[in-house]
Amino acid sequence: MAFSLPLRILIICVTFGSLKFNQMNSQAFKNKFRLFSCLLLSSFVSLATARAQTTIWSENFNNGCIHDCVASSYGGWTIVDNVGGTNGSAPNNWFVSCAEEGITPPNCGSTCAMSDASLHIGANPGAGGDMGASFNETAAVNATYKLAVSPTISTVGHSAITLEFDFIAFGSASCSDDRAQLRLSWDGGNTWPASFQYCLTSPCCGACNGYSLGQWTTYSLSLPVIFTNNPNFRIGFHWLNNGNGAGTDPSVAIDDIRLIDPALPLNLIDFTARPEHSKVKLNWATTDETGFSHFDVERSGETKGFKKVNQVKAKGNGRPGTTYYSLEDNPVETPKVYYRLKMVDNDGTFKYSSMVSVANASNDQASLAFENLSSGDKFLKLYLTAPTDLSARVDLYDLQGKKLVSLSPKDYQKGLNTISLDVSKLATSYYIVNVRSDDSQVNLSGKFFKVK
Repeated sequence: MAFSLPLRILIICVTFGSLKFNQMNSQAFKNKFRLFSCLLLSSFVSLATARAQTTIWSENFNNGCIHDCVASSYGGWTIVDNVGGTNGSAPNNWFVSCAEEGITPPNCGSTCAMSDASLHIGANPGAGGDMGASFNETAAVNATYKLAVSPTISTVGHSAITLEFDFIAFGSASCSDDRAQLRLSWDGGNTWPASFQYCLTSPCCGACNGYSLGQWTTYSLSLPVIFTNNPNFRIGFHWLNNGNGAGTDPSVAIDDIRLIDPALPLNLIDFTARPEHSKVKLNWATTDETGFSHFDVERSGETKGFKKVNQVKAKGNGRPGTTYYSLEDNPVETPKVYYRLKMVDNDGTFKYSSMVSVANASNDQASLAFENLSSGDKFLKLYLTAPTDLSARVDLYDLQGKKLVSLSPKDYQKGLNTISLDVSKLATSYYIVNVRSDDSQVNLSGKFFKVK
């Protein structure tokens, strides 16, 4: 008789235990051995069925400091002053220390019990300095408008990310004063859009009256798409108290930040789109498919508003090596077409691939598109849709406007043209491609990211 793996282990466990019990006189030993057998079974089955998540980046702030270590002295973190207002002459500050202990939720705040440091707002030196998540708000001199900023984080290669961290925070119900915010930047900290600012509020261990400790809570956010597959992602925590003489502790404390890529039972190793006559040819490849259901192929004429256009069933479950997929699509009437894959597990869990784009050969408007580069690619394929026969040149610039590569003017036919650009010597960064016709009727630019 054949058994599934978990059932076979169960039978071995029970049978072996019974043999041992017949040979032993000690009932205590029997009970202990029976417990051990069941624990062994439970652990083995859990390992056999679990799917590991990938932690892209994490920060635990454990610097060994007891108090008064300013956050800007720790691990690439910086503090930006006067964000959203002007600091008083004696503002509060961001510290990294165990003056406010990082505690496992939902436990209450503590100080240096386990030497697990946190990032937190503490008082100015004149009011005692870093005494944990406790701030000074006696007068206008204590007004504080400070942003603590993480190092630059790369999320390249990850298209579905969850941001989690543990925190305590208390502030006004409207998040207008004596409050903390999570802020996100997609361009290395140059901008912090208001649409990606999130108020942080947690309960207290008792009434939030300034005397009760904060209750540690876990915050979780599925990152908006703009922050995924991004080499210049940064996390910020903003603190504001306006110096009006009224405030209630705790301020804010942050610990154990992690960026998590949820697991799926496959590895997508390639996904491309290229024009083929009046259609678009999609190709992708996977490895390690296990218990995987299907791909939903989604399309849009812009980088949002995707709609399902086809479904492709998995065909690589349990197969060794690489599994290849191919699909033809009739694109919409837009200058550029975007595609992504929704990869769906048997249990309904899903994850999106990165987007790929391609110029629409069926459209008569001038357009420029290119395939996404993968690590190790030496050439960038450009797809120029020309409205008429024309002569044009191709130039490559860095983000400072310096010209790095220039191709001599060349004749292109009406319709779709493929251009190959050598990018093998470029460093990892963003670059801009410009295609300009001799008569300047066509002047198209696009930005791409080069991965070494």
